This record gives sequence, structure tokens and C-alpha cells, in this order.
Amino acid sequence: MPLPPPSPAAIQLIAGADLWTTQGPQHGQAIVIQKGKILAVGAVETLTKSHPGAQRVDLPGGTLLPGFIEGHAHVGSLGALSHEVDLAGLESLPETLGRIREWSTVHTDGWLIGRGWDQNRWPAKAFPGARDLDTLTGARPAMLERVDGHAAWVNTAALAIAGIGPQTPDPEGGRILKDAQGRPNGILLDAAIHLVAKHIPSATDTELEARIQAGLLALQAEGFTAVADMGVDVRGLAAYRRLAKTGVLPIRIFAYLSHDHELMLKELKRGRPKKLSFFQVQGVKFYLDGALGSRGARLLAPYADEPTTQGLWVTDPAKVAVDAAVTLRAGYQPAIHAIGDAANRAALDLLAGAMKRGRPVLPPRIEHAQIVTAEDAARFGELGVVASVQPVHCTSDHRWTPARLGPERLNEAFPWRSLVNGGALLAFGSDAPVEDANPFQGLAAAETRQDPQGDPPGGFLPEQCLSRFEAVRAYTEGNAAALGHPRDLGTLQKGAVADLLWVQAPLGDLTPEALRKVRPGRLWVNGVEVPLAH
Repeated sequence: MPLPPPSPAAIQLIAGADLWTTQGPQHGQAIVIQKGKILAVGAVETLTKSHPGAQRVDLPGGTLLPGFIEGHAHVGSLGALSHEVDLAGLESLPETLGRIREWSTVHTDGWLIGRGWDQNRWPAKAFPGARDLDTLTGARPAMLERVDGHAAWVNTAALAIAGIGPQTPDPEGGRILKDAQGRPNGILLDAAIHLVAKHIPSATDTELEARIQAGLLALQAEGFTAVADMGVDVRGLAAYRRLAKTGVLPIRIFAYLSHDHELMLKELKRGRPKKLSFFQVQGVKFYLDGALGSRGARLLAPYADEPTTQGLWVTDPAKVAVDAAVTLRAGYQPAIHAIGDAANRAALDLLAGAMKRGRPVLPPRIEHAQIVTAEDAARFGELGVVASVQPVHCTSDHRWTPARLGPERLNEAFPWRSLVNGGALLAFGSDAPVEDANPFQGLAAAETRQDPQGDPPGGFLPEQCLSRFEAVRAYTEGNAAALGHPRDLGTLQKGAVADLLWVQAPLGDLTPEALRKVRPGRLWVNGVEVPLAH
């Protein structure tokens, strides 16, 4: 795929800020860039003498870093947020219904679509129901995804359109929740969501491209210069290729295909390009289980607060094992969603089997790795499996995670320090739009294991905290290494691409509270400075 135009042939020398290098922040250093690449890194005086004709860019202090890499996001869904009712962060069912009422009175056509509700934030912590929606929506069908995307709240009209009734069986990998009389209550888990979602009119090609662009620009505004887009279907892939062909992609995209067997086999035959470009198919996204908040994460023992279930296998592990092995042999990267301890164990087992034939071209990944036994945490490093984690999940979920797990296995939750101590490579992301993409919130979460309000005091399982250096590395070098580009991406060194982020703050010296308030100051993508929308 063609790259956007690189920076002009003129050489630029960027100085005045601390450089965040592989050793951390360095004073008195500068970089020289030309044609989208870093030509040199060194002392300001030395580079000034060796490049006398360079255009000087003087920064007023602060820190110059490699551009952040978003290690796990859903770009099209992020870009679609402006077309949906936003229910994130609401603290009660009445408040949530009020937001839906306001939205629906302004946006009156078609399905009522939204996302972001979380019953764990509400006083009763109980799922809402179809009847709650019916009083607002009447015959207008509605589907509202939970914050994690693994549960949907639908009304009676949507259930009727999908033909879901008391006798409808649970689909493989999903559950239709029912009331005491055996009637669907309006909550669908994981694969059951598709029973309704398939009836929602699809976006046009133009709308799809616009949503992708909106998602990419939203990430760029947060200081990201690359993203791993997790779960790109056949139409999304075509849209990306159209955008790439015209050279309008604002940041680099590493696309992980949806686990569509036909699409997967077709694309893996192409052969993965080794040269870095603005768009590349990187691998395949697989789902083993659901999410902890909706009790869909697969656990080794029953849920402490619902002993009748151990969660779901969204996809049969045997099927994932076959296709993950095919992905590895083709030189691509399997990225396996695994949240519960049973799912993480299954993912490690099947990847270990797939790698018996030899070392893969790219390291396989486990996405989320939220609940992991101590034994399995050590296996990530032993097997060379990337731990792709989202620090903000810990600080969003800490209030109800103990109820799901119980005291005996709470220490399995978000074991970042254990993963690092076991030699695992950490790659950070946000899972946007499930969580706020802001990387500075992610850095603070990794360092404190506290939410922005300072809860819980001392941090959630504080022995698992990371240092700031480790957290920044996971957003830059760690992601670059996970993507197979450890020397030309995510680093300030000679030969790397000139994807740069400047912030007007001494990043190494800030308190966690101040870190959360940092915003991007200037951004360069492929050596070209781009305007930042705030």
C-alpha cells in the first residue's frame, strides 16, 4: 500500500525537549529527521555541527517520545460513536433511561443504537430488561451494547424482529437470558447478540469509510501514530484498502481479521509484507470467551456470585487451535481474546501445540489476559506469547471483580508484574471504544492500579503495579516488538520511522495525578507534522 507523502527532503533538527529513549528520558539530546526517517540521535551540539543546513525545530522543554501505538482498539466502532447514544459512566438505570430518552427525541429514524451501559455501576447491580426500554421506544427496535461489547440490551420490538421467544435455544457461544417465566428478558450475551445485530441495516461503503477515518483521527488526537485494529471483517478490509490506495490514512494500521474462516484463508494466501507501510493485514483475531462483567469470561471454577455458571466458550477451543495454527504457519499473527483463567489456560495450551513445529515468524498474542493463574502467568514468557493488556480495564472493573472471583482467586486478576517477571512482552492498549483511548490514563492506571478518583486506596493488588518506564515502553517499544517491528517503530533511534509525539511536560517527573492531565502538544507521522484536534 502506498504511504502518505513523507516529509520534505529538507533535513530537520528537533531539539529543546527531553528525549524518551530506551534508557528513559535523556537531557540535552536531539534528533535529525529526513524523508520520514530518523537520521541521527545525539547531543544537540554534535548534531548541529554535523547537520549545519538543517531546519531547526526548537521545542520549549517537555518530552519528545516515539508516537504511541494503540495495541488493541476497534476503529470503526470508535468512529461510529457519534451515531449512537453514549451510555458510558452513568450511575443508575433511571439516569441511563433519561439519556436514552433525550437521544431518541432528537434522533428519530431507524433503529435506536447505543453502547456503554454497565449495570455494575448501578446501585442494584442487576441487568436491565426489555420492559425498561419498551416504555421509551414502543415499536422502534433498540439494541444497546454493554460497555464491554459482550452483552446487549434489546427491547421487545428487537426480540420480535429477530424471532426470539421462549423456545429459542441459546446459540453456540452465547446465552439468551430469561425471566422467571422462561421469557427472554432483553439481555443477550456474546454470540446471542448476533441474532438481533444481523437485522440492523448495514452502513454504506461511504459511511463505513467515514467511520474508520473518524476513529483513526480520534486516536491521532490522543497521540497515537499507529493502531492494531482488532476484528476487521470483509467490508472493513475493503474500506481500509480503498482508503490506503488514495493515501489518506492518518496513522498506521495493523489489521487483525475477524475469525471468518473463508476470509482468513483467502487473505493468508497473500503472504504478509515485511516492509512497514500505512496499512497491513497483521493477523487474525480469535475469541475464546466473553467478558467478566457479563459473566461470560470462562473460569476454571464457577463464579463466586453466580455458582451456576463458569462463563462461556464463545468459540470452541479446538476450532481456535486449528485456525491459530494455520495463521502461524502462514507467517501471520493469531491474537486470541482470553479473559477468564480457563480461557487463558486454553489459549496457552493451543498456542504451545501450534508452536511445536517451530518458532513462528511473529509472536502469537493473547488479548486482555485479565484473570490468569500464577502458573499460567509464567508460561507467557516461557512460550514467547505477547500479553496484550489494557490497564484501564483494571481501574474500571476493580469495584466488582472481587465479587465475581471471590477471595481465593482474586490474586489472579490483572497480573501485570507477574507477567513481566516471567519474561512476557507487554503490549498496551485501551480496547477503545470500550474504554477511553487516552494513553495517559492508561499509563497512570498501570502505575497506580487506581481509577481517576484514587480508588481503591493504595491500588488494586498494588504488588502488580508497573513503573512509568515499563508502562511507556509497553505503549511504544513493546507494541512495536509485538507487531514485528522492534527497530523501525516505537523508538527514537537511527533508522526508525519519524513518528513522534511531544508533550509539554517532563514526563518522567510527573505525579500520577498530573500524568492523567497531560495532553499531546505536537505530533509527527512519517516525518510530517499533523494538526492536533483538542
